[in-house]
Amino acid sequence: MATHENSAADTIRQISLNQAALLAYILTLHPDRSEAQDILQETNVVLWQKIGEFRQGTNFKAWAFRIAYLQTLAHFKRIKRNHWLGFSSELVETLADEAELMLADFEQRQIALRSCIQNLPDKDREILRAHYESGQPLAEVSHQLGRSIGALKQVLFRVRRALRTCIESRLAEGATNG
Repeated sequence: MATHENSAADTIRQISLNQAALLAYILTLHPDRSEAQDILQETNVVLWQKIGEFRQGTNFKAWAFRIAYLQTLAHFKRIKRNHWLGFSSELVETLADEAELMLADFEQRQIALRSCIQNLPDKDREILRAHYESGQPLAEVSHQLGRSIGALKQVLFRVRRALRTCIESRLAEGATNG
């Protein structure tokens, strides 16, 4: 019994640790954030239901991505059945393959991003948080910070470029040190 409890606890931990990667993966297959979050929840249910099928010591993320892929296909079948626009399974499979390759270093990119954000000036971090973490539109952030929308767009462009450069640099450092 203790082994099953440990296995369940490990799987729950893996599901929790991989939520951001799963959502990013699903978003590459289905660009609507609201529906992608619904697919993520469906994926989490299936992951939990299939807890006994996961073999400890194998690649959890690859297993979870496969289930997310199948849940996304099921979602598209429901859309097609309801006569909404949907994608072919071949297109979704191609997107899934590309997404898995793109997300291979997702965790390293997240770690690098957090570190790079910490190195930004306080006012730039404040703008990023106001716009991206809270999801506020630029007009609202502009009003709160007393800056024009154009000025905020320029700051965000500059900050995103700096973050991209910083992340790529940190990933390159990790590749040469690893």
